[in-house]
Amino acid sequence: MHPPSDAVVVQDSSVDLVSRILRLLQWSSDELETADQKRHQGPRRKIFDWQIIVGLIAHSLPFAGRFSQCLRHFFGMTLTDSALSQRRQQLGEDIFLLIMRETLRPLADANVHAACFFAGLRLLGIDGTRWNVTNTEQHLARMTKMQTRNGSAAFAHIRMAALVELGTHAPLHATLGLDGESEQALSLPLLQALPQHSLLILDRLYGYAAVIDTLQQQCDPAKAQHYLVRVKDKLAAAVRTPLGDGSAMVEVRLCDKKWRKVLKTMLVREVRARVWSRMQEKWVEVRLWTSLSMEQAGAQKLIELYARRWEQEVFYKELKLQVARNGLLQSHTPETAQQEIAALLMACTLVAEERLAVAAQAGNEVQAAGVMRISLSICMEQTQALWLVLNAAQGLMDQAAQAELVRRVRAQIAACALPPRRPRSCERKVRRPLDKWPRMITPRSVSADTSYEVIKIA
Repeated sequence: MHPPSDAVVVQDSSVDLVSRILRLLQWSSDELETADQKRHQGPRRKIFDWQIIVGLIAHSLPFAGRFSQCLRHFFGMTLTDSALSQRRQQLGEDIFLLIMRETLRPLADANVHAACFFAGLRLLGIDGTRWNVTNTEQHLARMTKMQTRNGSAAFAHIRMAALVELGTHAPLHATLGLDGESEQALSLPLLQALPQHSLLILDRLYGYAAVIDTLQQQCDPAKAQHYLVRVKDKLAAAVRTPLGDGSAMVEVRLCDKKWRKVLKTMLVREVRARVWSRMQEKWVEVRLWTSLSMEQAGAQKLIELYARRWEQEVFYKELKLQVARNGLLQSHTPETAQQEIAALLMACTLVAEERLAVAAQAGNEVQAAGVMRISLSICMEQTQALWLVLNAAQGLMDQAAQAELVRRVRAQIAACALPPRRPRSCERKVRRPLDKWPRMITPRSVSADTSYEVIKIA
């Protein structure tokens, strides 16, 4: 067991889960509370705020059992779930959002993880998602349910937008909306968190003039911050200067919709291409706007590069289905729901660090690919067992034995490294017909190399 709440010693060489989380949070033993200054009745033992935070991250990995059982396992404290819920509500969501902003950071190294970069630029993505919450009075008093063809959705929801490092699936920043904020409103503040030497890849939802204007203001060329955005086919742009690779510099007008006045004009590089849809068996036109020059990236390379945006969707799948186990949060109040989401994102960072460590043990092209060649399910299953053993074996194993055990477990995971991903396309349908999508009865997928060609802009 870890030391009691009145004494905590964090050693840099420790490999158990609690020490790993404290290193992730960048907390030292001097920054942790050592005395309880709050008054309370009776001799009961009080839990500290940092223990709730650490326990919530550990519980999000996920471990079986209730939150109170998780805290008892790691800290030896017997507290009821209702008492812990009251303490979490007293913490509020601000402290978790602050910790999340200070904790989430890029993990890939350009010298080691080459596939996570393009021409020295870190590949990033921004996209939105929804979390379902339980139908408690506190949630329904503030949140709304989506309207579908069959009426209201089963659960209320919280919108979230996240900035993600595509090569490592590590979240860098996130914003939450409990009051019906749109995805665009939640995404734009994330632009302030862009690191230097980065390339931000966005989908069609962000491909319009107002977002391009914001991107040109936020992306600083002196810091090598660039963007690559897919644009809708019908969006108007005037060709100004055709370029040698088939792309062109186009003029985009930012207009006031109410008064129909042109507020400003912007120059942006446009790339057009046709991509062969293996499912639809026809050519699909793709338009991209970017701040990269022709010397930095040719038109053909940009079409290939845009496919990396799909790693954002893979990250959300891992976050909601494998780390959180489902898209339904267990918290009963908006404050604790935000805490749960923040803890899940920090748990994803911890898992990403472990997958990178496993990839480093595998070496060569597996290490260069970041986390994409390391199975998340295998990594989580074996590292959870490892953390449980290390926690129970404290005092029985010295640091050298613990490090050797960690090395052997990572070697086992690295031996199960996945092969390179196949170029595969799946049907764009849903099982139940909603809106314009056709109904899918029998799912199928086709494996083949992607076929595309650049359309020269005259």
